[in-house]
Amino acid sequence: MAALPLIWVFWSVVAVYVVHVLDESLLGGSFVEKVREHWWPEYSWRRFFWFNSGYFLIMIASVVAYDFLSGLWVILPLAFTLERAANGFWHLWWTTHFREYSPGLVTSILMWMSAYFLFRYALPTAGITASQWSVSTAIAAVMTVFLSVTFPLIGAFRIRRPR
Repeated sequence: MAALPLIWVFWSVVAVYVVHVLDESLLGGSFVEKVREHWWPEYSWRRFFWFNSGYFLIMIASVVAYDFLSGLWVILPLAFTLERAANGFWHLWWTTHFREYSPGLVTSILMWMSAYFLFRYALPTAGITASQWSVSTAIAAVMTVFLSVTFPLIGAFRIRRPR
């Protein structure tokens, strides 16, 4: 079996995220419009832009740090790889729950491919320790929960509060 360097997997996650943001912006009525329709009427393209810009900045910085420093710096890029794969399941939930295309669903396949490459070709030779794996998994879980519940919670609070 051929080994795949971790850095290639991590950069693939960044590249896939670029395509994912384009998917969310252009397909299926756009992510912003769907969030406005289902949960948060005040959600804006400005919020979408700044959230994704910050996410890109942290993601890219973590990959560059790992590229130059390796070791413990593997934690964040590994967490982003896991979180992006989990995000695909959120888009799948959305599609089945609302019975409509979730902007971002098509590119979820690419995120799952990055995770597959990680597990199949990179991890067996990567030398990631149990503690690095545990911390990455915990960070990915926190990010996944945060991103999965943010919009539904905003919608739930909006329903309860008088307008």
